[in-house]
Amino acid sequence: MTTYQRISLKSQIAPHFWQTFKSKARHQIDKGGRGSAKTSKNALKVVYHLKLEPCAAVLLRQHQNTLRNSVYKEVKRALARLGMVEHIDYKALKSPMEIRLVNGSVVYFAGGDDYENIKGMIDESLPVKLIWFNELTGWDSDDELEQIIATFTRGNDDWFVTLYDFNPPKNRYHWVNGWTDRKQSEGAQVIHTDYRTVPQQWLGSIFLEEAERLKRFDEKRYRWIYLGEVIGLEGQVYDISQIQTMDELPQGVRVVYVDYSIDGGHQSSATTCLAFGYLSNHTRVLLDTYYYSPKEKAKKKAPSELTRDIWDFQARIASQYKAPIDKETIDSAEGALRNQMFADYGKRLNPVNKGYSKEQLIDYSQAFLADGRFYVMANPNNKIFLLEMRDYRYKEGSIERGKPEPDKTEHQLASDKVYHNTHAQETAYYYADHTVDAFQYYVKDNLRKLGLKF
Repeated sequence: MTTYQRISLKSQIAPHFWQTFKSKARHQIDKGGRGSAKTSKNALKVVYHLKLEPCAAVLLRQHQNTLRNSVYKEVKRALARLGMVEHIDYKALKSPMEIRLVNGSVVYFAGGDDYENIKGMIDESLPVKLIWFNELTGWDSDDELEQIIATFTRGNDDWFVTLYDFNPPKNRYHWVNGWTDRKQSEGAQVIHTDYRTVPQQWLGSIFLEEAERLKRFDEKRYRWIYLGEVIGLEGQVYDISQIQTMDELPQGVRVVYVDYSIDGGHQSSATTCLAFGYLSNHTRVLLDTYYYSPKEKAKKKAPSELTRDIWDFQARIASQYKAPIDKETIDSAEGALRNQMFADYGKRLNPVNKGYSKEQLIDYSQAFLADGRFYVMANPNNKIFLLEMRDYRYKEGSIERGKPEPDKTEHQLASDKVYHNTHAQETAYYYADHTVDAFQYYVKDNLRKLGLKF
């Protein structure tokens, strides 16, 4: 016996989905900005159809290990919103990950990297009527989608719905953007939504304030993140006008703590260590930079010399600002320098989890700059950071190929503009993206305290 409560379906769905919610169009694509309620709508749609008739749904994300904290939670939330009670109206299993309703309907969860395993678990007497590709931009191509759809459509004669949702990538050449246009021309139902028609009480005041803040500081990123517009990628990665400089700390403001971020170099690429201060006025500032480039030097510094330099650099920062260290980050691929630092000084550097792609590192760091509270001390050592950020560009042709890739070419400095670092006591004749990488590692390793992850 079920305990379904009578709940107004319309009250649970954002207004822009009212007319299409019950649609059984074969392909239904939802794209749009953050907070547009497309994910919660799709979870409700799955539960709604499974309540109406015994059938199965397969919910997919690119990576299996991301399911539990995303669509699995979202479906349980949808069940509750439709008045269903766990252990009475449904059972939620974690191994295997599935949800079983009392009427016999089942929701299966799979990653693109393990969906073949789901085929052996599905009850062949229970037809799969829905599949849902969540966060479509995480997939590498539409070839994967077509193979999965072909697997689960077999045996259906009346109806079958494929749901897709995603936040449009800013790169107009990303495969998802072209694929969506093609599917729409073939008759797919495509809906573009954003947060502005979602009831404000659903979003909360903080969400709305953050949207307005970004609109003020970086209108282009606002249009991409919150309105879901394809704003396009340009050659230059960062808007250098967002990086503010200061000659000295404001009167009465002190450094509360310091974070360090290291990008280790090799035979020809530079090693850099950036010192980021958190100030008592809640802003963050690049205090100073260590930078050593071995390119075209006959005698190159050994790892033990680099660790000594970095140790001394940090000691100078501590003496100057009288602030403790909070976190020390290093490229996770840089094992030699990390091991050397521990061997020489007993110091454990934190290897950053760089995530799935360079694009993710860039997005996080762009979001940090758009906050409008990052400064760079206007000292000679920091000039290399400003130069590398200004000239950080995508490789020619990589945007058009749909795989934007930063250019890591070492560029020669003009003879009258060579860079001298007082901490390394060395002159650099080349520059590339070394301080940029260290900056990205710092942001990624401190997302929560930078207010970029909750």
